[in-house]
Amino acid sequence: MQDPHEIVAPAGSPLAAAVLSTADLDGALQFYCDRLGFDAGPVSIWRDPVLAVLTGGPPDTAARACLLSSGGDIVGRILLLQFVDAAGHGVPGDRVQRASNSRAVGLANLNFYAADMRAAIAEFRGFGCEFWTDPTVHNMSDAVGKPIEVLFDGPDGVVINFVELASNDPSTRIGQMRAYVERHGRNRCGFTPVVTTSHVVRSMSAARNFYERALGMRPLIDVELHAPESNAFLRLPPAARTHVTFMQGNHMFGKLALSQPLNYLQECDELAPRAHAPNQGYLAQIFEVADVSAAYWACRELAAEGLTAP
Repeated sequence: MQDPHEIVAPAGSPLAAAVLSTADLDGALQFYCDRLGFDAGPVSIWRDPVLAVLTGGPPDTAARACLLSSGGDIVGRILLLQFVDAAGHGVPGDRVQRASNSRAVGLANLNFYAADMRAAIAEFRGFGCEFWTDPTVHNMSDAVGKPIEVLFDGPDGVVINFVELASNDPSTRIGQMRAYVERHGRNRCGFTPVVTTSHVVRSMSAARNFYERALGMRPLIDVELHAPESNAFLRLPPAARTHVTFMQGNHMFGKLALSQPLNYLQECDELAPRAHAPNQGYLAQIFEVADVSAAYWACRELAAEGLTAP
């Protein structure tokens, strides 16, 4: 059996939860719970200064909030927020992600491992989802292996990526991940928690420094994507070159795929200025750390912009 420490960073913090803002909490719950197999916690009205800081909203920011988990995992969860006014009515906002492509800098998509890609595509097409392309095989490298992926726009413009781990060679990263998932199991709908979230960055070195020093994560896969089929899959320019580094915490799920546009950055939209309350989409990431003071001072040393003290 593959040594699990080869594919995890023992001291690293995986993604605990992706923070998503939605215009329709009930509709989002139907998508993530009924169709992707997540389990919903109680829905509550969240009124707290922390919420305003987390979501970049005004001091009186409030939201209907629900934390979703999959299969009992405490990583790769989803925190759904529907921003409301004092009377509890939904507050309108803009979409963070305005275009159905990967030409953007910021928090980009959510990835889930699918037990049966063909069945998943047929089922979600039946729900009215339109996939960007047919399933695409990524030939990353001999050491990495081959994933098969499809993308589509989920609720509130959040891009959803289904991944099938095609390689079963235990000497490859994909093969190791596949063995892990087969041992771990999937939820009632055949999916996993959020296994990877895509973060498109301007500087790979700066992003890696942050995730390594503040969160203890380590690189798992490091490749350059430039094949025509990969660019078509992501709706990138035909000659696009993208540096991709997967960062790993102490769990196989909750990874981060850091992507740096190498020759098309000037064509990319900036998501961060719109990633705030009450706009809808992918707003923030939550990580659990062993020592919040150590993480805070690591951020200070990296000159990361701080919003609060511990």
